[in-house]
Amino acid sequence: MNKKPVMLRLIFVLVVIAVFGVSMYPLYQRDIYSTFESMLKEKDATIENVIKNARAAQDKDANLYPSRALQQSADTMGVDLTKYINGKNISNNSDVISQVMRQASGSIRLGLDLNGGVEFILKLVEDERGSFGEGEKGRKELSSDFETYRDQAIEILRKRMETQNIYESEISPFGTQFISLRAPIVAKDEKLKLEKLIRMSASLEFRLVSEDNDRLVREYLADPQGFIPPVGYQYMTYTDVDSKGTPTVRHFFVEIKPQMTGDNIVEAFPQTDQFGQRKILLRFNRAGGQEFGEVTKNNVGRLLAIVLDGQLYSAPRINGAITDGAAEITGNFSREEAESISNALVSGSIPVKIDVEAVFDTDPTLGKENIQSGIHAGIIALIAVMVFMFIYYRRAGLIADLALAVNVILVLGAMATFSATLTLPGIAGIILTIGMAVDANVLIFERIREELAKGKGLASAIDLGYSKAFSTILDANVTTLITALILVYLGTGPVKGFAVTLSIGIATSMFTALFMTRLVFDVLGRIFNFKEMKFAAWFCFKQSFDFLGKSKVALTISAVLMILSLVVIGIRGRSLLGVDFTGGTEISMNYTENIPQQDIADVLVGAGFKEPKVNYKTSMDETDRKLAILIREKDMGELTRNTEQSPKEVIIGILNKAFPQANYKEGSETSVGGLIGMEFTKSAVLAIFLAILGIVVYVSIRFEFAFAIAGIVALAHDVLIAIGIFACIGLFFGGREITLPVIAALLTIIGYSLNDTIVVFDRIREDLGLEKGAGFKQIINLSINQTLSRTLLTSITTALVLVVLLISGGVAINDFVLVMLIGVIVGTYSSVFVASPIVSVWHKRIGKNVQ
Repeated sequence: MNKKPVMLRLIFVLVVIAVFGVSMYPLYQRDIYSTFESMLKEKDATIENVIKNARAAQDKDANLYPSRALQQSADTMGVDLTKYINGKNISNNSDVISQVMRQASGSIRLGLDLNGGVEFILKLVEDERGSFGEGEKGRKELSSDFETYRDQAIEILRKRMETQNIYESEISPFGTQFISLRAPIVAKDEKLKLEKLIRMSASLEFRLVSEDNDRLVREYLADPQGFIPPVGYQYMTYTDVDSKGTPTVRHFFVEIKPQMTGDNIVEAFPQTDQFGQRKILLRFNRAGGQEFGEVTKNNVGRLLAIVLDGQLYSAPRINGAITDGAAEITGNFSREEAESISNALVSGSIPVKIDVEAVFDTDPTLGKENIQSGIHAGIIALIAVMVFMFIYYRRAGLIADLALAVNVILVLGAMATFSATLTLPGIAGIILTIGMAVDANVLIFERIREELAKGKGLASAIDLGYSKAFSTILDANVTTLITALILVYLGTGPVKGFAVTLSIGIATSMFTALFMTRLVFDVLGRIFNFKEMKFAAWFCFKQSFDFLGKSKVALTISAVLMILSLVVIGIRGRSLLGVDFTGGTEISMNYTENIPQQDIADVLVGAGFKEPKVNYKTSMDETDRKLAILIREKDMGELTRNTEQSPKEVIIGILNKAFPQANYKEGSETSVGGLIGMEFTKSAVLAIFLAILGIVVYVSIRFEFAFAIAGIVALAHDVLIAIGIFACIGLFFGGREITLPVIAALLTIIGYSLNDTIVVFDRIREDLGLEKGAGFKQIINLSINQTLSRTLLTSITTALVLVVLLISGGVAINDFVLVMLIGVIVGTYSSVFVASPIVSVWHKRIGKNVQ
């Protein structure tokens, strides 16, 4: 056994578990009704009736959320809840419910699908600073290049959401001149903060103050109405506050044309000086630093006005050339204002002005039953994996199960700590990550089995098992972590959100498998002094199968499947892309009765509309309540081709026939763009390309170049065939479109494929050092046979999770799970029959052996 002190390691593990355990409290959203009651100043008969009617409405409609039921009950009864609740910024019942939801919320922010949020309808207009030229010229330029500016604005807004750790926002073109931004925010103060951040153009300019400023200010103050400013200058002021808190208005005549802008800012962060005044420190990139150095060098002694979004913040005197690429903005900032400005400056300036045209509260996009079925399926899957591990590995399986339980605590605690957003596909991904975390334990246990089979004692077998499995686990996880970290750094939106969750999962699974389980073995060994450890042997085979002998057949099958996949993808064409990519038409309408979202979706699917997105939303002042349905353009065109009715009339007609009590009317149509724009696509493609490059470099260093190429080919093989089979199922049975959850599944497949392949490669590297007289082909066959039981066990446990989720998880995660299941099967096949044969062929061609 490990002779290192147990007590220090035990204390460390317990502290880690305690810290992350506290971070995740409270994990679950508390009961809305009990939270509401705890916030009341007093509870009278009126409030009791509001709660009673809300509960009755929920009993009648299982998909009605308690927050919505409570608000509907109060509104229907005409009860003003603001009289019963203490709080800031509460002006109507919607504000009260937002406050209750915030108080009841768990430690982890829930996504739009699980908890709803807020939707901003944003309009892009030419800003007052004339970013596109003056007057009619500026308006024409904005109109002619609107899509370009809109895409830039969308990506900058996405980056601003990321500064708030909101990766699961939905931002898309809305109509001809608007943008729809949805974020999983429910509290009013958070909505107001977000709205301020959205409105900022974050256009920072450095302008020179007139050298004759004092005279101009005196003349202006003497006759403000009759004074005419010099050509090229404008009058601006800011309020300076001294150390005693005394405000003084400063007056300046500032050049209209800036000496430079803040486009090259790479860092901006707030700081408080020794007098308690806040300032924002700026740092430029190399080009920006050189430009700022030139501006200050050429204007020593002059005042340099710092103007943000048309407002003057300060005008310090230039005492000398500033060449270190740093600057600062001083002003009478609040803490939140300083933070918002810093975030906006780093995420980039928007070349247009943004007007907030409307703000809506949105209900969860998934029905309550869908969410519950997904969560229940995940719990069942996790229990199934734990039972399997116990049956197969017995005492060691219990230790692995303990590690899985701790892994759940660490993952959820880390997500709460980093303010990650949890969606239903995210829950499935976490369950899957935990299922895949079994792999590290399987690697260790199979190594222990091998050492026991060689006649080693239990203590020695455990030591050698962990020692020999370490490099395999490290290489397999580091390659996946490289992918995740590059996606975190360069990816945007859901891609970055997925990468954050994946990174957390990798770190926690390595900690529990390599550190915690070893500690448990050491503690139990010292207490009980075990001398033996029994495992089941269902997947232990004779190590004699000639896998490389079948490689020609296998590679031929792979080539055929890849070609067929390309053909099927080509046949489906644009129809393979879901509404996240293609956009569609949003039909919004008034209603008198809330019908469950899933019931509406089922009726529309029955009418021929594939995968409609159904959502309820309410304006902030509660005067406007809408049912919004997003339909693909293709479906809309096909189903309205032979009728004179408009799309909204077709949809309203179908729904009123199915649900006459809802009385749908006064519909409107708006074209909605895809969530995946050109800028998003470019950043995602660049991130994936660099991730692959990073994998090639790492694997080449740890193994050699041939292994890196084989791993990338296997990765591409798995992703292409997974898409092809998924597309084929949709071709014959309908549905099955590529959406953002499917993209998340494909990214997960990349990690799984790498993990599986690296395990085989690591054993090849080890056997090359042990089997000195064997040929390269023989060593590869031996290595595949030696790792076969681990490959099958990991694939079976992961597939077990996926099958349970596929059967019981509900429609919301069905595509995600199906793609993952295909990927696991194909990835298992490729690690044996694709990657290893490619390494063998490469070495045969160049006549080289590995050292």
